Amino acid sequence: MNKRTKTGKLTFLGVMLALTIVFVAMTAIPTTSASMALLIFLPTIITSIIHGPKSGAVMGFMAGLATLLRALLAPASPLDYLFLNPLVAILPRIFIGVVPYYVFKILNKFIKSKTISLLAAGISGALTNTGLVILMLYLIYSEEIVKISTEFGIGITFAAFALFLVSTSALIESTVAGIGTAAVVNVYDKIDRGSI
Repeated sequence: MNKRTKTGKLTFLGVMLALTIVFVAMTAIPTTSASMALLIFLPTIITSIIHGPKSGAVMGFMAGLATLLRALLAPASPLDYLFLNPLVAILPRIFIGVVPYYVFKILNKFIKSKTISLLAAGISGALTNTGLVILMLYLIYSEEIVKISTEFGIGITFAAFALFLVSTSALIESTVAGIGTAAVVNVYDKIDRGSI
């Protein structure tokens, strides 16, 4: 990697990390929490596709660490303390930076539309996050989640809790991730080609 390429990559990673930190920090503000939560992992997915799974995994680790720190310093819900556990806050995020890269590479070999491959890669990143977070919550905190829901007068099972997450936030997050990934990577590629 020549000096110019290395500098460009470091700049790119710095911008993606800054965006991640801003998005995570904004989730501490009640009025922007939902909209920013949709964007938190978009920089990790984009990094994965543009600079590969190693850079994506590092960005995912940093995104998970930022999420953990936000849960520690500015908890916004009774469930935030669950994200103080690195297995919940960090581990799933590392895979957000790995899975989209391989989904894109595999689909791009068989599908002629790069945009469709990017959409699928973005969606895969969001679903990886949701699936692994739910798995970690189930393995570590399933009884506590049921207990918290009972204390708030809801009284749901963990399966109902997981279904709620998948049917609401996961669908919206995956749609935003797919569209956002396709749009940003296509624009980046056009700019990058123009700068050579």
